[in-house]
Amino acid sequence: MIPAPVRGSARAATPARASTSAPASAMPLPPDRSHVRTEHRNPASGHLDTLDAAGIAALMVGDHRAVIEAVAAAAPAIGSLVEAMVPKFREGGRLMYFGAGTSGRLGVLDASECPPTFMSDPAQVVGVIAGGDSALRRSSEGREDEWDGARAELERLAVGPLDTVIGIAAGGTTPYPLGAIRLAKARGAATAFIACVPMEQPTDCDHFIVLDTGPEVLTGSTRLKAGTATKLALNCITTALFTRLGKVRGNLMVDVSATNDKLIDRAIRTVRQFDPSRSRDEAWALLEANGRSVKRAIEVPNWQPTLRGERVHLRPMRPDDIDALHAAASDPLIWEQHSERDRHERAVFERYFAGALESGGGLVALDPAGRIIGATRYYEWNPTDRSVVIGYTFLERSHWGKGTNHQIKQLMLEHAFRWARTACFHVSPGNVRSQKALTRIGARFDRQEDVLVGGVMTPRMIYSMQSVPE
Repeated sequence: MIPAPVRGSARAATPARASTSAPASAMPLPPDRSHVRTEHRNPASGHLDTLDAAGIAALMVGDHRAVIEAVAAAAPAIGSLVEAMVPKFREGGRLMYFGAGTSGRLGVLDASECPPTFMSDPAQVVGVIAGGDSALRRSSEGREDEWDGARAELERLAVGPLDTVIGIAAGGTTPYPLGAIRLAKARGAATAFIACVPMEQPTDCDHFIVLDTGPEVLTGSTRLKAGTATKLALNCITTALFTRLGKVRGNLMVDVSATNDKLIDRAIRTVRQFDPSRSRDEAWALLEANGRSVKRAIEVPNWQPTLRGERVHLRPMRPDDIDALHAAASDPLIWEQHSERDRHERAVFERYFAGALESGGGLVALDPAGRIIGATRYYEWNPTDRSVVIGYTFLERSHWGKGTNHQIKQLMLEHAFRWARTACFHVSPGNVRSQKALTRIGARFDRQEDVLVGGVMTPRMIYSMQSVPE
């Protein structure tokens, strides 16, 4: 039987033959990137298509352990980059990320997170993606091949010597970010390059950060390990930068403003975390008095805190404490080494008590049962050199030699160093007992000088301690 012809054709169908040569108009082949590690197949995930969803997730989580190792290895390079940026930022410099595809999106993401986290000016950290903002949602990876693609943005941003431009490319070969650092370098900016493969440092790169994460679970999909490592590195860069610029105290974000319920609650908790002696109401009142700025609120020292230890509690001194305090101070032997040895007498003690109230830093010492056993105070806070004096401490003799005075000093020093760099102690030259006690807690004798005590210039031994030991 003769096969029927194909309908609509006078000739029978014949098998198509594969062409063995490219048409004359074909585009040239792109460079071979088979040497790039992010393009390699991951031997641990060759069976990916046989796994259920839980198995895929477990495999990916295990594979992402390489992220931490890669960023940890790059920590010195990240630190060097940040330290170089700090003085530039203090003079008005900026940080700019340039990348394409996932790398560009991560740069834009990190830049956008800085203003709400650190109250930074949005112009201080800028993310630029090849293809513009529309490329954040709709892929325009074709723009990554343009070596001069960043020129217009660099000119629009007026990049100059105070700025730092970071190019980001997981595979390290993308023309757009490589071109960006070349053009930025020509404009006098500092430059850095982040890649997720081992490679030679680009010519126009001042700081080179390699995050060697290896092949991906899904071959070539650098939004996975490479993307996670890149975001972690960018987190490290901006967190370290703004911490070094003073926008963090301890580990607390303090340069924030309470503008809604969530932020008001966080601001109150931050103030209280910085100074646990304040109540929630006191923290809110302090924020209100300082324009709801956490940074300004925590800079206001609290010299009448409530502090608790195992042996002793301290609380603000009140006018109605006079009788109980005088009863604790009425033993003449308490004062035998003090310059005012008659302070056990009521009239003299009343002057001491009035001075404590007037200082704004008077504290009453109580035993664990709540009975008043002595007093102490903070005074002469100097916000310029950030120093404060701790002194005028006395205790009933029944609490001598039991660690009570030592704990008072520990509690007061820990609290004072939230604001002060130096804590000073003024001791009578004849008060050997107090001099020995200060030496035991690590205070250093600095000098002897006359200071004003009760309106009279009186010789004092000056001891000090630093918040960060010298």
